[in-house]
Parts: sequence; structure tokens; C-alpha cells
Amino acid sequence: MMMFLKGEKIHVFYSIVLGVIGGLVGTAIFGLSGYMIALSFFEPPFFLIILIIAVIKMFGLTKGTTKYLERLLSHDGTFKMIGRLRAAYFKRSVESNQDTHSVRYIQKLTTYFNDIEDYYVRIIYPYIVAVFIALILTVLSLIVDPILLMIILGVSFLLLVIMPLIISRISRESNDRRLDSEDRLFSRLYHYIFDYVNLYTVNETEQTKDNLRATYKEITANENKESQVDVVIEVMSLLIQLAAIIGVILLFKDESPLLVPMIILLLMSFFELIIPVIKPASKYGAVKDRINAVTTEQVDIERERSDDLSLSQLTFRYPETKRDVVKDISLEINEGEQHVIIGSSGSGKTTLLNQLIKKSSAGVMPQHLDFYNATVEENLTMFGALDKINAIEQLREYELNHFALNEYITSNEYLSLGEKKRMHLIRLILEDKSTWILDEPTASLNTRLRDKVWKTIFNKETLIVATHDLSHLESFDFVHYLENGKIIESGSVDTVLSHSGPTREAYDRYKDSL
Repeated sequence: MMMFLKGEKIHVFYSIVLGVIGGLVGTAIFGLSGYMIALSFFEPPFFLIILIIAVIKMFGLTKGTTKYLERLLSHDGTFKMIGRLRAAYFKRSVESNQDTHSVRYIQKLTTYFNDIEDYYVRIIYPYIVAVFIALILTVLSLIVDPILLMIILGVSFLLLVIMPLIISRISRESNDRRLDSEDRLFSRLYHYIFDYVNLYTVNETEQTKDNLRATYKEITANENKESQVDVVIEVMSLLIQLAAIIGVILLFKDESPLLVPMIILLLMSFFELIIPVIKPASKYGAVKDRINAVTTEQVDIERERSDDLSLSQLTFRYPETKRDVVKDISLEINEGEQHVIIGSSGSGKTTLLNQLIKKSSAGVMPQHLDFYNATVEENLTMFGALDKINAIEQLREYELNHFALNEYITSNEYLSLGEKKRMHLIRLILEDKSTWILDEPTASLNTRLRDKVWKTIFNKETLIVATHDLSHLESFDFVHYLENGKIIESGSVDTVLSHSGPTREAYDRYKDSL
């Protein structure tokens, strides 16, 4: 068996063993305390009390040590597993020619490994430990009385099986609604913050605020429902505890009164171990579904890509919606041309870029940037696929040298939006592709950094950029004005700016707002 348990598997195995030992020792501490309380009624020898106290102290030290080692090994094993799976999954994606720049891919990868961490650290380990402790205590209860066995078995079944199953069904729908609302809130906040000037000029700020408030109320309502589920868990757990304790008192008060305090404290210690497991265990199905949704996808299917970025009469709507986001779009984009797509917030610019990204092998900067739970070096070099030496130079060039390559990006909130933009730009520079497709590449950058980024962007041979930053509009070859999913003006920048039209009006408004 030990030949099979290698690497992180042996750490997982040891962490479960230590968790069970620690739980049993903790339960024994409470049991001995209860036994000592019962003995005090009969005035036992003083040395016996001292002996029990010494054993309790020794058990307390053992519990603390095993708990520390269990946490150390379980987390070490989990993060090693995550690192190995992350590298393997990313390698498969690259070899399959999957679009590793798409928002969906990055979100999927980030969520996938967060789910794995939750799956093992917060769901699987504690639940397995709780089940083993319940089984051991159930067997040991036979020494006391078969009735006690039935009580522990019944309580364990209710708390570890029945309640998680019921709560899982209740909370899954509420959780899905909350996640959907959070996605919409994030998208709307992004547009409100970075499209504020444009929203102000077209007098849409109040409407956007109303949409944000409505979405936030949806999130709050769903969070309240989840809080209500937490209250139900606590109330039901307390009722089950109370019923078990009352049952012990009624059943043993006449025949074995000496055992009553010990059994009650044993049960209370047991409850402390298994009640925190109820809510995580109820999430097992949802987390497992998300992991399976990623791992079972056909990532090895080759996608046909080309350098032809032209579109002909493209119409697109998202699944389960009734509105076309882009309508009858035709674009001719030739190699060596630099195109910019402009328009008001919600006009369909990002959706149009995403359709171009699907058919292209270009370097891509999507609208929403996510970074992997990994080091700066792994994020910039795509886990060693790109040049590490050049990464150090680029960090200095874009004023990010306060980050060390071995510094860990622990979450997506670790970086500001401006840092994310520059980090992603460095990743594109290291990739060194001749064509770039960029969505809002200069958002949240000051004037100095913005000019530096634009200078880098215009060094590319072929460009397609969607932006509200019109400070360098005249440097592009062609401009396309998008409104309500349609291109209402298109042509060379010089021609379009030479006469009155939506592009010229937007350009003048932008200059006036500076």
C-alpha cells in the first residue's frame, strides 16, 4: 500500500490519520473531564484526580500537535496536487491549440483549481475524519451500552448524511443565482467605472446606477437566503444535540448515573467535530459538478484557426437570450492593418472581439483579466513556456519591478487593474505574435504609462483594438463605430475624421473632457 501512496498521496493519508487521532484525543479529553466530575461525587483518592488531570494535559498536548501536523500535511498535499494538475492541464490546453487567452478559459482554470482546493481542504478531509471518528465511537459505545450505540449511530447518520443531502438541494439553486448576479454586477461595474466619461456625455449615468442597484439587491437577496440556510443548520444541529443529551439523561440516570456526565461531554465533543462539516459536505455535489465540467471537456479537440480576421454578415446572440448582441457585421481586416473599434458602453465591442478571437491565433488581451494562483514568473511565462530573462526586463520597463518573479499571486484581487493590464501586456510581448487583439488595453493607466503602452501596441504589424481611450485614434489605419450591435460608421481614420459623424463627435467629446 505504501508503494501506492507516494508524493502528495502519502501526505493526504497521514493527514487523515492524524485528524482522526486528534479528534479522538479531543473527545477523550471531554470524556475524562466528565468522568472526573462524576468521581468527585464519591470522594475518590486524591492521586486518582491528579492522574486524570495529568492524562488530560497530556492529551491536550497530543491534540494540539496532531492538529498542527494534520493541517500542515493536508495543505501541503493539496497544493502540490493543485500545482501538478495545473501544469498538466495547461500543457494539454496549449498542445490542443485551445484559446488560453479567452476570458472563459482563464476563469475556468482559476475556478477549477479553487474548487479543487475547497474540495480537498474544506470538504473531503474534514468529512472523512468525521466519519472515521463517528464509526470508532460507535464501536466503542458497545462497551458502555447498545442503546448508546444506537444514539451515536442515529445522530451521525442525521448530521453527516441526511442534513447535507437536504441542504444541498435547498442551497444549490440559490448559490447559482447569486453567482450569476455577481457576474452581471462585475460586468456592469467595469463599464460604469471605465466608461464613465462616455456614459456622462450621453446622459446614461443614472440609468447605469439603477441597473447596478437592482443587481446588488439580487445579490443581497440571495446572500440572505444562504444566511437563512446557515441558521437552519445551526437550529437543527442544536435540536439534535439537545435530543441526544436528553435521551442519554433519561436512559442512564437510573442504571448508570456515574456515566452520564462522561457520556454528555463525549457527545458535546463529538458534536463540535461533526457539526462544522455539515455545510461543506452539503456543497460536495455542486463543487464536484464544477470540477467534472472542466475535466471532462474535450480540450484535445483541435480548433481551426487562421490569420484571416475578416467577417462577413456576422450576427450573434448569447445562448438563452432573445436579443442579437451584434447584427450583420462585416469587416475586412488585412495583414499589416491597424483597426480600432469604438462606441458607447454596451454597444457590442467586446462581443465582436470575442468572435474574432475564436477564429484567430493572435495574441489577445480580453476585457476581464484573471491571473492564475501561481508566482509572477509562472503567470508571465505561462508556466515556463516563455522567456524568463526577458520577463525581468519587461517588469522594469513597465514599472512593475516591485514584483519579484517568485512572488505569489494569491488571488485575482492581489493586483490592481492597471497592474493586470501591464502584466498581461508583458505576457503578450513575451509571446511575440505579429497580430494582437486587445480590449481596453490602457484602462486605469496614468498618462505616462498609457503613452508607453500605446507605443508598444503600435509596434505590432496587425492590430484590432476596442477602446474608449481615443487619445491615439489618429494613429490607427481604420476605425469602426459600433452602436446597438451594428457598425454605423466605418472607414480610414483620416476620412472619417474629416467630416461630421458619430466618430468625429465622439473624438471631439473625448478631447473636450480632458
